[in-house]
Amino acid sequence: MQTADSPQPIGTVQVFIYDCSGLQALQTWLLGNSVPALQLHAVMEATGVYWERCAHFLHDLGCMVSVVNPAQIKFFAQSLLRRGKTDRMDADIIARYGAIMRPKAWKPPAAELEALKLLVHEREAIVKELTQAKNRRHSFKQRQEADPLVVQLTEARITFLTGQVEALNRELRARVEALPDLQRQVELLQSLPGFGFLVSLTVLVETAGFNAMETSRQLAAYAGVSPAPNQSGAMIKCGRISNIGNPRLRRIVYLASVAATRTQSKEKAFDQRLREQGRPGKVAIIALARKLLCVGFAVVQSGCPYDPT
Repeated sequence: MQTADSPQPIGTVQVFIYDCSGLQALQTWLLGNSVPALQLHAVMEATGVYWERCAHFLHDLGCMVSVVNPAQIKFFAQSLLRRGKTDRMDADIIARYGAIMRPKAWKPPAAELEALKLLVHEREAIVKELTQAKNRRHSFKQRQEADPLVVQLTEARITFLTGQVEALNRELRARVEALPDLQRQVELLQSLPGFGFLVSLTVLVETAGFNAMETSRQLAAYAGVSPAPNQSGAMIKCGRISNIGNPRLRRIVYLASVAATRTQSKEKAFDQRLREQGRPGKVAIIALARKLLCVGFAVVQSGCPYDPT
């Protein structure tokens, strides 16, 4: 635990059950330690979705909340030569990281975007399951004999999952249409080659409407498509992308870039030019993905559709 007036960690550790009663107990404990909420800087790891309830709770109390990539905490602990790992040690490391590094404050995204993000993730999971079912159906056709009941169940599963995807598609469009500002942002992104409705919406919900980024460079780093140079003295190796970032955002922009190369556009020419220079295909696609993401950021910030000329 640390406060604004006392940047060094306070050596007090307490365990709480992670539910509503536990969060209330956390609030009582903080008050018992005479720590005003406005002076509290809470630092936590972004572990799955398990940090969200606590982050929102402390933010609503008026605390400054920082949500940190677990890799940052891990490497910070290694820099201190910590060899063990317990909950108490983790709490101490996170507190020390917060006191020394002073990570930036986290701002909760709009509730509408969070709801849409959940729907987009659910659709992604169902589409993956639907693809698996279709692959099973295809494999049945290659078998010498397939049990009729198994085929029937697979067909029923495909029909059911297809209906769920279509229902989610309708719901996503309806919710976006009910939010004029978001609808305008989606339309702006759709002016980019390769960016359809779902790609544009996914980019917006994964970035909280670009509100968490101040520059396109930060956005590219968040997506994990920024270059990572590898140089030491006279040795210069071929660089790679960092891959440190949001995998969903990176994947959807990569797919959009592949689609853009199949259109008669400047983006296709950009991809071909990189390949002619000897760049591997995936390197060219990643470079195009970074370019499209940065252009999309500029388009939304300016409020003007993409002009390819």
